[in-house]
Amino acid sequence: MSAILANIDELIESYDVQNDPVLKEHFKPIEQKLWNDIESYGEDDNEYGTTLARHLMRTSAIGMHFLTTSLGFSEKAGRNFYDANLLQDLGKIHPDYETEIWALPHRPSEEERAEKRLHVERGPELIDQAIADASEELKQHPHIQVIKAIQLYHHERVDGSGDYGLVADKMGKVIKAICIIDAFDGDMIHRPHQLSERTPEEALKRLQDGMKYDGAFDPDMLQRFIDFQLVES
Repeated sequence: MSAILANIDELIESYDVQNDPVLKEHFKPIEQKLWNDIESYGEDDNEYGTTLARHLMRTSAIGMHFLTTSLGFSEKAGRNFYDANLLQDLGKIHPDYETEIWALPHRPSEEERAEKRLHVERGPELIDQAIADASEELKQHPHIQVIKAIQLYHHERVDGSGDYGLVADKMGKVIKAICIIDAFDGDMIHRPHQLSERTPEEALKRLQDGMKYDGAFDPDMLQRFIDFQLVES
């Protein structure tokens, strides 16, 4: 995936999900099924799929606007990002997981954290399964590559301490941006062990000051996102 990562900023500008014939004919039905699987995940248990789907829609919308208004990407690239990012956390519904791991009543242990982090590699696995019988044209389509890159790298840190050890100059704008956006929105999701959910202001402050994110984000990209968020709010 390293070659894909190096070119994701260019790849996301190379097509338009809105009118691409290969995607419309061959991927949209697959994508809709995967999205339905996300939304219905845990429906007989903790309904985690509802929480997950809302998170994905929010981060997709935020990212689309941030890329197009603050980072110089085209409108079609914004649409491509929105669509690709909806499958960002697909790995969380992998059958190797029990739904309970996503709604723990306590702070996760290190073992539980490690298990949860595996979702980044399980997402591309589910994509490959879903398109196993598709044409090579779809399998090699840049949109599939963008989806997988977002799935794999949305928890990377610019200091190289993320799951794949990427450093700032290897990440590109799209990946740097989604790492920030995912953390921002994720910090506002209320979890059972928390007394209350965080406000946007509190989440932004954590991105800047919290020890959890020390060394995680590109400083320039983070400041751009903070400026963007202040305008949006």
